[in-house]
Amino acid sequence: MIRFAILPGDGIGPEVLEGPRALLQQLSARARLRVTGPWPVGASAWVELGEGLPKRTLEACEEADVILFGAVGVYPGLEAEGYRTEQALLDLREHFDLSVSIRRIWRGGEAPLTVVRNLLGGAYGGRDSRDESEAGGPATDRVSLSPRQIEQVVEMALPDLDNGRQLWSVDKANLLATSRLWRKVVDRVAKERGIACRHLYVDRCAFELARHPLPAAVIVTEGLFGDILTDLAAARAGSMALCSSASLHPGKPLRGRCMCLFEPLHGSAPRLVGNAMANPAGAYLALADALAWFSETSDLSHALRLALARALEEEPATADLAPAGAAFASTSEFSERVNAHFAELEHEAPK
Repeated sequence: MIRFAILPGDGIGPEVLEGPRALLQQLSARARLRVTGPWPVGASAWVELGEGLPKRTLEACEEADVILFGAVGVYPGLEAEGYRTEQALLDLREHFDLSVSIRRIWRGGEAPLTVVRNLLGGAYGGRDSRDESEAGGPATDRVSLSPRQIEQVVEMALPDLDNGRQLWSVDKANLLATSRLWRKVVDRVAKERGIACRHLYVDRCAFELARHPLPAAVIVTEGLFGDILTDLAAARAGSMALCSSASLHPGKPLRGRCMCLFEPLHGSAPRLVGNAMANPAGAYLALADALAWFSETSDLSHALRLALARALEEEPATADLAPAGAAFASTSEFSERVNAHFAELEHEAPK
C-alpha cells in the first residue's frame, strides 16, 4: 500500500494542503493508501524546534513512498534570522537523491505543458560547487553536467510524450559548454528512441512562451533554465497555482522507501498568508501527479483531475483568477468544492 507523508511547511503551505490532506485521510480510512503527518519542516520548524528538518520528520519520510510538500520560507509573524529558508527542501533532495524535476503547467482540458530539468546537477549543484563572497571578494558558482545527468532528464521526459506532444530541448549552446554537451546528448538519445526533437535557445523559448499560447510540448532543460521558464509558463496559464512540481529519484529508492516529493510551484507566498486568498489548485495538481506515479493509485488521479477541472470552471473563482473587485472563493471553500466533486467522480475513474 502506498504511503504518503504530509509536510505542510511554511507560509500558505498548511492552508493549501489542508484540502488535499482531508481527501487523503478519507482514502486512508477506506484502505486505498496510508497517510502520516502533518510533520514539521522549514522555517517554522527551525523556530519552534531548532531544526529545519527534524529527525522525526526525516524518519517519517524514509518510511513513506512519497512526500506531499507545502512550501518553505519566512512569512509575516515568523522571523528565522540565520536560517536559510530553503535548506530543508534542499536537504530532502540530497538525502533521497531527488535529482530530476518534473513540472506540469495546467492547460485546461488539454495535456499539460511539461518541463523536465536537473535538480542535483548544472546550476543546482551541491555546496561544494559554490564559493561565497568573503570580505568583498568575488563569489563563484561552478556549473557542471555529466552525460548521464542529461540522459536521466530525457529518459524521465519520455512517458509524457503522448497526445501528439513535441519534445523541445532548451539550452544556451551558443555560449555555454554544458549546453553544447546537453544538445549533443539529447540528440543522441532522441535518435536512439526515434523521437523528433526541436532545439531552442533559452531566450527564444522564453519569447515563444510569452508570445504564444502554451504549446503541446515536453521541454527538457537544465535546472536553472527550467526554473525560470516554468514561472513564465505559469503566468501564461493564469496563476502560479496552476502548476505542480515533482522532485524524483530515478530507479529504486536510495534510502528507506521514499523516491519522490510533490508540491505546488508557488512557494510560501508571504503576502497571502492567513487571508484565505491562496489558491490550492497547485496542491491538488501535485497530489494528482503523486497518485498517478503509482499504479496502485493511478485511477484516483484521473478522478481528481476531473474534479479540479470542474471546480475551476465554477464561480466564484479563487482570488488569483477572479476579476478585480469581484467576489472570490476562499481557500477552504475551493478545497471543499474540489473534494465534493472528487467524491462524486471517484467511482467513475477507470480501474
